[in-house]
Order: sequence, then C-alpha cells, then structure tokens
Amino acid sequence: MFTSCNYLDVKPVGKVIPEKVTEFRALITSGYTAVSGYKYLLALRADEVIPSGSAYAYPRLIDFAIWNDNSVNMEESYPWGTPYKVIFYANSVIDDVMNADIDTEDDSREQILGEAYLLRAYMHFDLLNLYGKPYNPSTAETDQGIPLATQIDIEQAYSPSTVKEVYDQIFEDIAAANEVLTVDEQPASTLYRFSKKSAKAFEARVRLYHQEWENAMNLAEGLLSSSPLEDLTSADFTEPYNINSKEAILCLEEWGDNDMTSYTELLPSLIEKYDAVNDLRFNLYFTSKNDKYVPTKGGPNSNYKVSIRSSEIYLIAAEAAAHVDGKLDQAKDRLKELIKVRLQPDYYEERAAEIDQMTAEELLVEIANERARELALEGGHRWFDLRRTDRPEIVKVYTTDQGEQDRQVLSKDDSRYTIAFPKEATESNPNLHN
Repeated sequence: MFTSCNYLDVKPVGKVIPEKVTEFRALITSGYTAVSGYKYLLALRADEVIPSGSAYAYPRLIDFAIWNDNSVNMEESYPWGTPYKVIFYANSVIDDVMNADIDTEDDSREQILGEAYLLRAYMHFDLLNLYGKPYNPSTAETDQGIPLATQIDIEQAYSPSTVKEVYDQIFEDIAAANEVLTVDEQPASTLYRFSKKSAKAFEARVRLYHQEWENAMNLAEGLLSSSPLEDLTSADFTEPYNINSKEAILCLEEWGDNDMTSYTELLPSLIEKYDAVNDLRFNLYFTSKNDKYVPTKGGPNSNYKVSIRSSEIYLIAAEAAAHVDGKLDQAKDRLKELIKVRLQPDYYEERAAEIDQMTAEELLVEIANERARELALEGGHRWFDLRRTDRPEIVKVYTTDQGEQDRQVLSKDDSRYTIAFPKEATESNPNLHN
C-alpha cells in the first residue's frame, strides 16, 4: 500500500505545468487526495486492540501489534513515500502559485499558498511522530528526526534532519501560512482544506507536542468559542468523529478501516479505562461479540475522516493549562466541560467532584486517560500520546492464530517507540539509518 520514494520516486513525466489559479487549486487538491489513511495501524501498535486469532487477517496484522517492524510477513507498512508525495504537491504549489494567472473570483493565490504550507507541515509532523525520536527539549538538537523536503529536487539523497530542525520547519511553515490564509473557516463541503481555524487547531496540537504549554493553551482557548461539542446525553447527536458532526474542524484523512472493526478485539488496557454503564462513549465505540469487545468505531466509513475536532481542542486546553502555573482550575474546567456531554448526569457529578480535588499531577494522569477514552482508535492519537509522554511498558497477552497464548512486551522507553524506517526506504537511500 505504501511505497518508498527517492524524493519520492516522483518523476515529472508528462507533467502539465499549472498556470492559472484554478489549475493550482486542482494541484493542491491532488495533494489532499494523496494523503493516506494508515492511522488505524497505530491503534494496533498502541495498547488499544489486537488482531483476533481466529481472523484470516491475523498473519498480516499481528506484526503491527507486537512492534515487529519490517517483518517479511507485512503486506503493507507505515507510510513513507506517500507523505513525501503529498509534500511534492505542496512544494510545487509553494514554488509557483503566486505567479498564477487569476481566472476566478472564488479562490485566491494566497489561500492556496497557505494551504500548501500547512499541508507540508502536517505531513512533516506525521512523519516525525512515526520515524523521529520523541520530542525532548534537552536532546532535540541532536536527536534524529526525518528528512525535510522543502524543495523539488529529484536527484537529492535526503538525510534526516534533527528533531529540532523538523519542528523549526513546521513552525516556519505554519507562520508562513498564517500570513496569507484568507478563509476563516471552511464550509462543510471543503473541510479537507485548511483554513485559519484549522491552522490554529493544528498549531495547538503541534505546540502541545513541543511542550509549549502556554502557547498551546492560548491557541486552544482562542478556539473554544467556535468549537461546539456533541452532547451524547441528548437524543439528537452525531458521532463526534463523523465529518457531519459540528465538532469537525479538519477532515483530511480516513483513519478507520475494515481491518479494525472486522478482525480485531479490544485489549483489557482500553476496556478498563471506561465505566461501561455510565460512559456514553462505550456503547457508541464498542460492542460485544463472542465474549469479547470489538470496535464499532473506525469501520470502513468514508465519513470517518475527521483529523481534528472540538473534543481534542478541549483536551489540549486542559492538558496545557495543567502545566501552567495558576491555571489548574481552568484546566479542570475544560476537562469537566468535555465529560459533561460524555457521561450520564449522576456519574458526571461524581467525576466532577473527584476532578475538583485533584493535584496538577493527578489531573495530568486523568487528562491522559480521558484522551485515551475520547480519542480511542482514532487518528493514531493513543500511540502518539504514549510516545510523547512517559513511554510506558506495554504488555499484550493474546491468543494466536494457532490457538496458543502469547505474551509480548514493549519495555518502558523501548527504542521501538520510534518506528524503524521502512526497509525499502533504507535500501534506496544510503543516508537513512535505523
């Protein structure tokens, strides 16, 4: 599914050079379309699901779940060439769009340019969180990141930049986008495109990962008034992760897959985080089957393409504020505002009272658990959260396709919290080393 590239194995054969604004819009749309839906694989890698031993897909999925990267059994891999292909489209737009002939009043060179900067930043951010070392402010200047691709140079052999250099480029691209974007918020029909609102939401996520707590908090707080939450206690709500939800901010990539809902079962580590009776997400996300719990959230539904939604903004606001002196009560308020529309009313009152008594350290643990509950199976969030925080030990006990019990362990701070560069990438580029 995902192939490697030497800047991508992208060749400008038969290339039609865009000259008009509408042609550059078509070009950046090709970039959006090329974004791959791979993040269900990260739910396998995290402590959320395991392939069912009885599933025919078990042999091709189990290596993802037990951190066996570059296994010969893998029919697919985490993306490498595809994100760089998207970056190729973005770079093509960045290089030339401001020279485009204006042939429409419904779009602008500036808006397309801003979207291209953000799409490039989004892809670099994804790649960094797959293949780069987790951000550590004391070692980021030397930790290996991923190759940065900011120019169209087919012949260049790309070497990994440091984690700091990658973040610097991401922030530079976000700043460049903010200078030129003209659309405040995209209509429902084009929520896959970036806007001023989704740019701020994306930046809030990046600042959180970069441990810029006050910046992340301020960005998230600035979005709350325009980020409504679905109320699961009401009779009329849309799945918060559905593109038709009022929570949707950016709808860029499919994160669900038939493999998720047909061939996996939940791990106890995920089930135990919920009150199955009083947490209204439990029966929305999961169902019981043959004495096991299996996902219903994240199936092969093209409506499951929400990359950023309101719930995440509340969680960013809460986590970031919990790190800022004098903002503990604000952090608690943001968390309570989210769970009020996720829990049965009586249970909410009980949980709210418990949250009110928490220290900052206790609250951060609770926010991490709430992220696991709210964003379960979605967008790779759990895996990315595990690796950006304390990288704990993960133990998976499961039944194999031979009916035997197996036990696999990812140790605390295990090197496999950073995914190895794909074999086909290292073979084609001597500058890539795991």
